[in-house]
Amino acid sequence: MKNLKYKIVLISIVFFCTLNISAQRNVNWVHGLDGNASSWQHYNQIFDNERNLNSLRTTYNTENGITNSANQVINSMNTRYGNNANGANNPQNLGIGHSMGGLMLRDADRITGSGTKKFGGYITVTSPNYGAPISNSLIDGSVENAAENACNKLADGPLAQLFSLPWGIVSNLTTNVLCDKFIDNNLVQNLQGTPVTNEDLKVGSPTIDAINDYETNLPRISIWAEENSPVHWRMISSNLHGNDTQFVNTVNTARSVYHGFYVYNTSLGIAYAVGGFWNPFLWGASALSFYRASQWKKGRNWIDDSENIWSSLIKTTRREPQTYWTYDYIPCNYPIFNNDGSFDRAPDYGPVDPNCDEWRWVQHTRTISVNYPSDGLLPQYTQELQDIPIGNRYKVNGANHLEVRNMTTDGNGVDETAIEFRRIFNRPFPDFFRTN
Repeated sequence: MKNLKYKIVLISIVFFCTLNISAQRNVNWVHGLDGNASSWQHYNQIFDNERNLNSLRTTYNTENGITNSANQVINSMNTRYGNNANGANNPQNLGIGHSMGGLMLRDADRITGSGTKKFGGYITVTSPNYGAPISNSLIDGSVENAAENACNKLADGPLAQLFSLPWGIVSNLTTNVLCDKFIDNNLVQNLQGTPVTNEDLKVGSPTIDAINDYETNLPRISIWAEENSPVHWRMISSNLHGNDTQFVNTVNTARSVYHGFYVYNTSLGIAYAVGGFWNPFLWGASALSFYRASQWKKGRNWIDDSENIWSSLIKTTRREPQTYWTYDYIPCNYPIFNNDGSFDRAPDYGPVDPNCDEWRWVQHTRTISVNYPSDGLLPQYTQELQDIPIGNRYKVNGANHLEVRNMTTDGNGVDETAIEFRRIFNRPFPDFFRTN
């Protein structure tokens, strides 16, 4: 009889677990600042067909800040699934948020109480979990200064060559081919046009701090992406053309034009300079040619350095202190270095080091540049949630901030984001993120 009871209990557990596995999961695919209801359509369709999901996609107005958008997420869950324990408040509900959408999910977790939470767990995808440095650069004027610098340098060459170039070439090189698209892409323009959201998204904002100060007990995963160089042109290409290569080819063509005119004018300058020994009037033509060459060179060099400039705006490159040690010989009549980097002079200007006149390890501190991977808009250090296990952090290679939502657009025949989602959805039972 006792064994029979154990068997009944075991069968009951298996039965309920089976029900739990086969039950349809409510999944809310939440778009970010630049998105709409169609942003997640690609993966929504794949996994609704592949897994037993009941998905929700809707368009949110993201112009009025993170918390306002989070409340829209909560309302959309109530409307779609019903405000009850088996619907919008079901602890098996899963949220998947791209970019600002990840913050919207995290904020929805923060502002809802126990028993009314809309998600039992969530996945942030390339989200600015600790703030978006590009917002800080917009607010402090760095983006505007970079745009002005870009336009000036790109215009100098064509303007110097103005009277010997067809107007169409000058116009194409100085309008929206490079200068405008460097700054005036949809992502940056959306931030510029929504000051409330821009303030919310900046590093160190009260909203970002409140989200990160909140100690949740929900299971969480963060997916971060690393784009291949040139990260900025690839991201803009995805924005303009739906792939990450077409605009890169445009930039390379423009770079060839700038370099070609630089070489052409430099060659003319040299030829005129040589001819000036026989005809002094050619010295003036030589000077003009060298001047034109220098103006085209400014545009070419800007194109070559544009990725570094962009990296400084999104704070992919940061200056950080680094401590290092060197093994130095310290003579008694030379500076005696201290651990903090200062030094005393012995014997005239300070105490005599008892360890002088011998070799010893000396600690120094210097400031170095650290380059972090990015998705073209957000550095790795803000995409990755730091207070979750390493096993809950997933990486999509070769993806920029936009194409991570549909990696079939990169044309390599591999859907890297789908691979990572499957890794998550195939985690062993009873993991929260397991789906069938």
